[in-house]
Amino acid sequence: MPLIGQPKGTINILLLGSDRRPGEDVARTDVMMIVSIFPDVPSVSMISVPRDYYAWIPTWGLDKINTAYLRARTTGYPGGGPALIKATVEYNFGLPIHYYAMVDFNSYRSIVDAVGGVDIVVECGFHDTYPDDESPIGQTDIDLEPGVHHLDGKYALWYVRSRWNTSDFDRHRRQQQVVRAILESALNQNMLARIPELWGVYQESVETDMGLPEMLSLAPVAMRLDMRDIKSRFIRGTNLLTSMSVPLRGAVLAPHYEELYTFMQEAAQPPVTSRAAQRAYRVEVWNGSGNSGWGEVAAYRLRLEGYEVPAIHQTDGTARTLITDYTTTSKGSPIARLMTLYKRQQRDVVAEPTEGSPIDFRVTLGWDYNPCDGTGTVGWRPTPTPMPEPETPPPPEP
Repeated sequence: MPLIGQPKGTINILLLGSDRRPGEDVARTDVMMIVSIFPDVPSVSMISVPRDYYAWIPTWGLDKINTAYLRARTTGYPGGGPALIKATVEYNFGLPIHYYAMVDFNSYRSIVDAVGGVDIVVECGFHDTYPDDESPIGQTDIDLEPGVHHLDGKYALWYVRSRWNTSDFDRHRRQQQVVRAILESALNQNMLARIPELWGVYQESVETDMGLPEMLSLAPVAMRLDMRDIKSRFIRGTNLLTSMSVPLRGAVLAPHYEELYTFMQEAAQPPVTSRAAQRAYRVEVWNGSGNSGWGEVAAYRLRLEGYEVPAIHQTDGTARTLITDYTTTSKGSPIARLMTLYKRQQRDVVAEPTEGSPIDFRVTLGWDYNPCDGTGTVGWRPTPTPMPEPETPPPPEP
């Protein structure tokens, strides 16, 4: 892919999650996230890459991208796994990678516990059972209904790994969600100001080529960052990927290159809705869904989409979710985006233009509100490549 143009000073970091177990020295990188940091804004773009993406791996050939780190041992690639996976990302996505950071299961748990756990807004009901050496029965059920939950390292690891009642693409959403939560927790505790004293602990948990000077240079950028200025993008959808079966590789996700290039040109740029660029639309949430915590869930999704949520109120139950529009002009209006987010029809929009209104929109959650809808991952699967139908032999001659 041609190199993607990015603002001067952009730093691209590849975050990797390895399935390496104790005693192993190499493993697949089933979690892959390209993080572009734009220091001048400041803002961040996160792009999740599916583990089964069918990539060209230099010196090896076509294979699932989660094997690139492993293939360096076979091919003797200079610089080993880190160098080969960086080269693979640049070749397939047009982004030069300046640094990488990789964690395994145990170090991931340690990082989450080091920040005191994370507060996670669960949008889709989450259920799974995990082997658990710390349980008397050897396993633990995890059942999280939509709402705000505080997770320690063990539960956060399960939360980002599970695919039992979801998909690999929904897992990408949860992975980015926890990365955001770790950063937010570290910022709230002023931990970035303590990087020098925490450096030894960090080195024990993370395999990386980023040194202490580079970490110190990024700390002021992080401390100026607003969570609304972190953009999330996911390589998914039938416009970007086709599911197919390849000999010796099994099921892979083959890219549509032209569409992917267009996608990457937008994904690898700073958020256009950043605070430095324009004022965010203000959306007030009234929760009439009958579930007390769902107002916070709706507010979380709205903030992820770039809106400001000045207030959340409880209200009497209502059958349908409604959107009230207080803006006085349709120019640049996000009403179509809001309707898509809540799967609304025009009859669910009430226009009440009000000059000088302190809010732009009100969303009243009804009994039909499904907090999972806004994630964009419900029921999505790539379209399989059709197999040719066997020819039907002609009927025998009478």
